[in-house]
Amino acid sequence: MTEPGLEFAYDAVAYPTPIVPELNPARIRAACALQGFAAPAAAGASVLEIGCGDGYNLLGIAAASPGAPHVGFDLSAAAIARGRAVLRTSGLSNVELAQGDITVWRGGRTFDYILCHGVHSWVPPVVQEALLGLIAAHLAPGGVAYVSHDVLPAAAPKQAIKAFLRRAIPAGAEPHDAIAAARALLADLGARQLPHSRLRPQFDVLLRELPAFEDGYFFHDWLSDAYHPVSMTDLGEAAARHGLVAIADAGLADLFDDGNGAAADALAARLGGGHAARAYAADMLDGTRMFRRTVLARVDAPPPPAADLGELSFVLAAAPESQAGGTAYRGADNAFFRPATAMAWQVMARLAGLAPREVAYADLLAETGDASALNKVLAQICSVPVANAYASPAPYAGQPGERPRASPLVNAMLDAVEFAPTLRLNRLVSKQGATRMFLALCDGTRTRADLRRDMSAGLGRDVPASQIEAVLADLAGRQVFLG
Repeated sequence: MTEPGLEFAYDAVAYPTPIVPELNPARIRAACALQGFAAPAAAGASVLEIGCGDGYNLLGIAAASPGAPHVGFDLSAAAIARGRAVLRTSGLSNVELAQGDITVWRGGRTFDYILCHGVHSWVPPVVQEALLGLIAAHLAPGGVAYVSHDVLPAAAPKQAIKAFLRRAIPAGAEPHDAIAAARALLADLGARQLPHSRLRPQFDVLLRELPAFEDGYFFHDWLSDAYHPVSMTDLGEAAARHGLVAIADAGLADLFDDGNGAAADALAARLGGGHAARAYAADMLDGTRMFRRTVLARVDAPPPPAADLGELSFVLAAAPESQAGGTAYRGADNAFFRPATAMAWQVMARLAGLAPREVAYADLLAETGDASALNKVLAQICSVPVANAYASPAPYAGQPGERPRASPLVNAMLDAVEFAPTLRLNRLVSKQGATRMFLALCDGTRTRADLRRDMSAGLGRDVPASQIEAVLADLAGRQVFLG
């Protein structure tokens, strides 16, 4: 929602597209299963993405489920235009991208999955309320909605710093000038914090990460007009006004007991019970969690309870490190896990031995023989996270056939930008012309011998068959070949 005559901020400054693996319905269904709910089957599920930006995540989801409808809208006309340009060359016929406003958009149908990433905390309260109303109007019975958001109390220092920046940066400054001024001001403020400053921990984290922030991300996250994080109980109460209820966290934030589990349970009971109360209690006890990926459902038609993990598969999402006490595992965003039990050692060794291939739950259970202990380890490693869980058959070929065929979306994306979503909605980055050339040749018509011939001609040198096989194996592990 923007005022007439004013350029929408996301048209003025493009937001850098993040590929968000947690948006994958196969990941959301797995997260729900680990928390006791049976969300709709990911294969064939209808999907709506609210605030989809350029739609690159939605395109990646649709590529893995070509028989289901996928709809996305965003207020930014420029972002939608970028997405439509890729869509036209992607070979996908199951995606609709449109410009739309949360406060007035109505699609006339319901969806199994509704996704909304990076919107809720960055819009005014009236739009937050409209967002929940839109979800309630379009969520199918048994369906789930993913809404990511910053949360209080941990987001309070960020809220204070952002408010200060908005007041200190001259109103009407050009985005480039505002970004430069804000970066300099943050560096000065951070350097001057007293040792016991209660803002210092936020400044320390911010200044450590600031050099890596793209200008577009920094502008919209730290200089946005609106920033309204809420506590989980506030979100739960707002959801209830629209007939919705929080049932889980798609990021599996609360599966791992950090020692405060019993205390959180007791506090949640005093707060009325339910997922939102439990999450709020955990946030108050922990004091560090700033971001959540909340799963909402209809109060009158939630997904059924389920405890069966049989359809899940797991994949390592960390690098093994040899240490004095044995092997430890380090993942993204400082995720770290050192197995402390024989079961944990066995599971992590199995995942590491087969990475990047996925391991079926049934295989892990057959090897370990103890469902209770296994489930506890899987919940822990997915919560840290040093492993990811999926609740659908792999839509990609782990071992491409004689005539490998790369996802047309991957080629369409790499023609437009330097990254693409894989068939599991992970981010594939390629700045190398040779990789792009190879993927373009993998169109399902060429044998391995043909690939060697055409790559040799394109590069002007002989490419040995062993190199073709090595590249095929590497790209297969990156989930780009159609099954």
